[in-house]
Amino acid sequence: MRRPARVLAAVLVGVGLVLLVLGIWRSGADDAGAAPARSVERAVDEAGPAKQPFRGLTATRIAVGARPFRAVIADDADERVQGLRQRRDLGPYDGMLFAFDEPSSTGFTMSTVPVALDIGFFDSSGRVVDRLRMEPCAGSEAECPAYRAAGPFRYALETLAGDLPRGRLSAVTPPS
Repeated sequence: MRRPARVLAAVLVGVGLVLLVLGIWRSGADDAGAAPARSVERAVDEAGPAKQPFRGLTATRIAVGARPFRAVIADDADERVQGLRQRRDLGPYDGMLFAFDEPSSTGFTMSTVPVALDIGFFDSSGRVVDRLRMEPCAGSEAECPAYRAAGPFRYALETLAGDLPRGRLSAVTPPS
């Protein structure tokens, strides 16, 4: 009776080890920075026209972790300065993606932004640099606090407070 129990225990331990090794290998591949099929940079470059209330800007599909986002893009200085100022409604979008050509340490203010926002900062490979909650500020830029990431970032994603999931920033491959 004892021998079959030992054999069963050994088999279960072996199966568990195989599953553990496969899990480590799989997560290691994800963390190694393997480029997604479509990079965030390419998603920004290939963005199409945005809809109301963001006519004149571009928009794309991205993901944070497993959650897809429709994001309007702020990729030049004027668009980044305007950001989500004086907006309560994002229309059909889940957030605004601030895209920089090079790593940046730019600060963000909530001057004239009427609602609380979450902001996620990501490096060029989509790894999280920092996450912050930003509170509304009715004052001027000089009067409002500046929110800064803990390190250089290439992308910043603003969402309504409570809507930013945890995870890596990636592009969503458009349907063919």
